[in-house]
Amino acid sequence: MMTDLRQQGLHDKKRPLIAAMSLAMLLICLALAGACAWLVWSSHAIRLRDAEVATENMARTLASQANTAFKIADVMLDDIVERSQREGTTGAAGQRLNGYLAHLTHKVPEVHGLFVYDEDGIWNATSLGTPQIGNNSDRDYFIYHHNNKQTGTLISAPIRSRSTGHWIIPVSRRLEHGDGSFAGVALATLRLDSFERVYDSLDLGTSGTVFFALENGTLIYRRPFQEKLIGTDLSRGSMFRSYYQHGPASTRMLVATVDGVERLYSYRRLDDFPVIVATALSKQDIFAQWRTFSAQIIAGTLGALAALAWFFRKLIRQVAIRDHVETELRVASQELEKANADLQTMAMKDGLTGLANRRSFDNVLDYELKRARRGHQAVSLLMLDVDFFKKFNDRYGHVAGDACLQAVAGAIAGNAVRSADTVARYGGEEFAVILPNTDMAGAQVVAEAIREAIVALALPHADGVEQHVSASIGVATAVPGEHAGIGKLELMHQADAALYQSKNAGRNRVTAWQNQPA
Repeated sequence: MMTDLRQQGLHDKKRPLIAAMSLAMLLICLALAGACAWLVWSSHAIRLRDAEVATENMARTLASQANTAFKIADVMLDDIVERSQREGTTGAAGQRLNGYLAHLTHKVPEVHGLFVYDEDGIWNATSLGTPQIGNNSDRDYFIYHHNNKQTGTLISAPIRSRSTGHWIIPVSRRLEHGDGSFAGVALATLRLDSFERVYDSLDLGTSGTVFFALENGTLIYRRPFQEKLIGTDLSRGSMFRSYYQHGPASTRMLVATVDGVERLYSYRRLDDFPVIVATALSKQDIFAQWRTFSAQIIAGTLGALAALAWFFRKLIRQVAIRDHVETELRVASQELEKANADLQTMAMKDGLTGLANRRSFDNVLDYELKRARRGHQAVSLLMLDVDFFKKFNDRYGHVAGDACLQAVAGAIAGNAVRSADTVARYGGEEFAVILPNTDMAGAQVVAEAIREAIVALALPHADGVEQHVSASIGVATAVPGEHAGIGKLELMHQADAALYQSKNAGRNRVTAWQNQPA
């Protein structure tokens, strides 16, 4: 009887502990389920952000490539119009013009041909050799220039060349007589397959797409290529509705008008021409791996919960189960924190411009200086500051300021093109360019090219130098042997000092560090 009472008392004493253990187990199960839900959700967000970055980078690259191609054609047309109106297009002048057009075409593989037509659509000159028999007065671009006195560049929907049969993109200008009357058309044609080769090299998954179209919605090219879609009006489609609503560059999850597939679109208007470039990854492709990963996580979590329930039933009277579970949770939490920390260390890009950030800049400069010492090679540093940028922000607003910085970043990156060169956003409106194996003379050439490229953007700036956005640049060079002891801070100080010399001298200029030891 005494033994039964003692056992009952012992049982009564354990009831609160069992209740506490049961509550703890419930909380652990809820926490595990919550951790599973959070991990699935956060991995979904990370996958979406990775896809956004990928499509934005592709759109930015393709826009730059297309803008360059159209810019080349535009510059050629400038030259052809000026030459045609100065020397004429018939007789001996026409023969000379034929040779000149052929010379220009051979220099740029993207250009299919260059042509000059008179006011009746007759071929006066062509880069194809001898003028072709025929008349182009029925072409849309010819009719447009005949009926409109605009002398600007016109980009038209692709057509098949009557001379070669290739698909081409017409880029044209109006020619005028001295009295301003219509004198004909100067035409540059770009090969559509030159764009196709670039687009086919992109990894777009199984259902991705890339296309570019005129700003009015006329389709120029779409991958996968379908000839019947060329010239299709997409202005009422979801992407163009988003473009008209949200502006020249954005990333949106949209349903395609052409095939009804839901995709993540990143689109961008060219800087200098009314053309839209868009890249897209299908939602199915973006989240295919995530679905597999999520299924594995959920299955693993359910298995873990079942295992915990089984262990709890077997070890309900053992306090050790609580310690074991807490230990496992601590380890899992630490591993998760470490994984998050590792992801943060991978963030070496500037979110606004896509350039390297300050952390990446410091790492690369340290590495290049060490490499320069080992290889006895020069390394140069450019420090660049956008002139009167605070006044720009105050006058035009931060959105325009961000767009300005993005345009300037593109101009800098477009002139530091070697794979070893590093372009970084140093902070605010300051940028830095690391030029390995580059002496002072070479660095000054690159710096001047960057300065001219920024000026060429022609971004209005009422408070700036000549009322346009410009930049001041300082150049410094470390030459092993001559400056064996120079370090990162000293090189940065020299480049920064040269930058301030540019500012003090009136801005919009390049200044080289002059006080280097002999």
